[in-house]
Amino acid sequence: MSTFSKEAFERPFHTIQAVGTLREQAGAISSVTMEAREDEIVVAVVQCDLSFGGAWIIAREDLARQIDLMEGQGEWSFTFSPHTSLAEVEERCFQLTRIAFKRWEVMQRRTSRQG
Repeated sequence: MSTFSKEAFERPFHTIQAVGTLREQAGAISSVTMEAREDEIVVAVVQCDLSFGGAWIIAREDLARQIDLMEGQGEWSFTFSPHTSLAEVEERCFQLTRIAFKRWEVMQRRTSRQG
């Protein structure tokens, strides 16, 4: 059986921290989504030092091309639909935190069973 690398084990914790940064900027992100049209998407970035990297409106058709320009090594990007309310951004942050924590729990259980 394989064990998880140190980086894999730390990733959920770092994701939770990144989502915390995102949550702190929920109002700003929601404001940007209110300006987006239906054929656009908002991308919010958290930098590797866990600072907020900004939120941009981009055309949906350009998402794959533009995401590489916005997101560097070790950064996180989160996408939001047009007209996402503050409550919806906050709920999304809660969901992302829950998912990352559950991922960590699964890794913990699996590691405990291995040895």
